[in-house]
Amino acid sequence: MTATLTIKSPNASDNVFKVLSFTFTKDVYTPFTRLTAVFEAHTAVPETADMAWFYVNGTFIHQGFIDTFRITEEGGFRRGVITSRGFTAQYLQNQLEPGLYPNLSLNDLMDGYMQLPYVTHEDSGTSSYIFVKNGSTQWDGIVNIAYKVYGKHPYIRGTNCVMVNRDSSAQTFAYAEASLLSRGSERDTRGLVYFWSMENMQGEYGDYTLTDSDAYDSYIRRCRYFELDRRFLYEPQRALEFRDKMAMRGWRRSFFTYRGYRGEDLFDRAQVGEVTRDITSVRINGGRNGIITEIGMYSDKFVEPQ
Repeated sequence: MTATLTIKSPNASDNVFKVLSFTFTKDVYTPFTRLTAVFEAHTAVPETADMAWFYVNGTFIHQGFIDTFRITEEGGFRRGVITSRGFTAQYLQNQLEPGLYPNLSLNDLMDGYMQLPYVTHEDSGTSSYIFVKNGSTQWDGIVNIAYKVYGKHPYIRGTNCVMVNRDSSAQTFAYAEASLLSRGSERDTRGLVYFWSMENMQGEYGDYTLTDSDAYDSYIRRCRYFELDRRFLYEPQRALEFRDKMAMRGWRRSFFTYRGYRGEDLFDRAQVGEVTRDITSVRINGGRNGIITEIGMYSDKFVEPQ
């Protein structure tokens, strides 16, 4: 296993540690990478340590703040455990001032409202407007703009790069079926909604509705009624379509595992036999028996099978 953890603190030199085991995850619908690492604490770790850099097989896959940090010593052996999230997790914690934001682009939203350390983003100058309700986060705004301008859901590529479209550096990884440890699929209908209805300008229901055939075919009969969504005043039907797509995120997924890690990232492509799909989740587990990577591929209303 080749995994390297660097722990950083503001007023001390970087400390590099031998990793004993780890779990790393990233997902197209989660706006941050997540790391849990157990390491050999061969040197003293500064109490001010607050950031983690993580590499697997030479690929830089995680850069974030430390959520929890624990050191234990037993029989003369010091062991550390950290949990860490990528810096983009703070988009979920920053709230925007409520109100109407006209002529807003993704560049405006990420550069003009609480810039985050070590975070980059796709260059997007195309603008639209959003209406921010009380308690909405900066990530809510990013999701709304991405959908209104591109009809897509944003995701994190690399360590902390916010993307909407496919990156020009995206690769296709080919896997021999004989090299796979396992293959599978799963379905989760807990978020599906069959019937949506939004009120009109007069506060009445019936003008704007949507039914979902996938929910119906799965014997789901959930109904949702909501107030007029002022984010879509000029395209009210898109308010229902947006909610329906959000409710169905990741409801179907296929996956496979293999030994090792080749540097896959979100919206690279995975080719197994004659089938090529977008990679929408990556989970890497490492330990004394080496590294095993799980590659996931969603099929929903944001990510359609090729």
